Amino acid sequence: MAKQVFRIAPSPTGELHIGTLGMALVNYMMAKASGGKFLIRIDDTDTARTIEGAEKRLLEGLGKFGIVFDNPKNILRQSERGDIYKKVAEDLVKRNLAYHDDGAIRLRAPQNKEPIKWDDMARGAMSLPAIDRDPVILKSNGLPPYSLGHIIDDTEMGTTVAVRGEEWIASTNEHIQLYNAVYNKDVFKKTIPTAWKYCHIPVICILDNGNKRKLSKRKDREALVENFLTEGYPTRAVIEYLLTIYNTDYEIWREQNPNVDWRKFNFRSEKIGSNSPLFDRDKLDSIARNIIAEMTMKELEPEVRNHFGDKLSEEQYKNVFTLLAIDRGTERPRKDICKYSEILTEFDYLFKPVKMTPLLKKYAELISGVSDKDTWFPLVKEKATDFGFKNVREFTQAVRVELTGREKSTDLYTISKILL
Repeated sequence: MAKQVFRIAPSPTGELHIGTLGMALVNYMMAKASGGKFLIRIDDTDTARTIEGAEKRLLEGLGKFGIVFDNPKNILRQSERGDIYKKVAEDLVKRNLAYHDDGAIRLRAPQNKEPIKWDDMARGAMSLPAIDRDPVILKSNGLPPYSLGHIIDDTEMGTTVAVRGEEWIASTNEHIQLYNAVYNKDVFKKTIPTAWKYCHIPVICILDNGNKRKLSKRKDREALVENFLTEGYPTRAVIEYLLTIYNTDYEIWREQNPNVDWRKFNFRSEKIGSNSPLFDRDKLDSIARNIIAEMTMKELEPEVRNHFGDKLSEEQYKNVFTLLAIDRGTERPRKDICKYSEILTEFDYLFKPVKMTPLLKKYAELISGVSDKDTWFPLVKEKATDFGFKNVREFTQAVRVELTGREKSTDLYTISKILL
């Protein structure tokens, strides 16, 4: 792929949406694959929904996932460009391609009704009928809808590929015709805009009473990226889950390259799926579980500390890290947790006092002088019947249940030396 210019153009209307992160990731990966640029623009013309501080939080949120831009100090904001949009719209009026209507400006529908065709980078050859209505291109408040705004701004930014959600497919005929009205002498050509290509990608959905719908910030926890961070999912897990959604080759590549950074993946537009995927929490959990299991303690400790901050004492951190280190780095590492918040539930016995039952008192006395596991196991095996059990398995299981409240846990010797 020749060098290309990509961009995202989010609206600062709330917290970072998982779809916005996915869109940014697709653009970022395609820009890297082409050796091109990845830019950001802020589409803030919806003044009624714009929230103060949302732009800053959006940029910070993307930064947490390693999504960086080539224009961090030169961000174009649509709210600052009203005069430019008005000039273009008035020029269309002068050329009799648009007209004033109750304070707004509308584009005249073309007389030529032949289909509008374009080659979509993700979906191939596409076609829609020419528009048969007069769409608004400048609102009464002097700001444009997305149609005119993105045409002017993407041209100025040098965008070569406009990646966007599949919900915009139905409007692409209008956008192409408006582009040609603004920039081409032969006003209503049926060709794709010469400045860029469109690439329509699927949107992440959820089942609601058996019906598929787009994730909603208001209704769905899965829609807000901050919720994944609060729960303690590794940022890499969220990124890799999104890559499995947006590129059908990613899972195969990851299996073949288990230790390679995800940024090295060759993201190809032709491998973008066409079906809107359902958000799959189980799949995210599986990816996260594997990632945490493969991390070194040097990588894991700062992430756990960053998640909990001063909510845990140094003694608690020490105990947590002792358990997390068990079998780490082996061929079969433990996969106890898929997010850092699960430390409080998976290892809950570390955070509450031990109830010293008669069995635990005797067991504590038995192992008080033991300093290694190789000494511990022969001892408990030898004393199992003295404690009234048929074998060592019954003995250690009884101790495990009374010590942790669980029938399954990580290494009992290590837990015993921490708690007793």
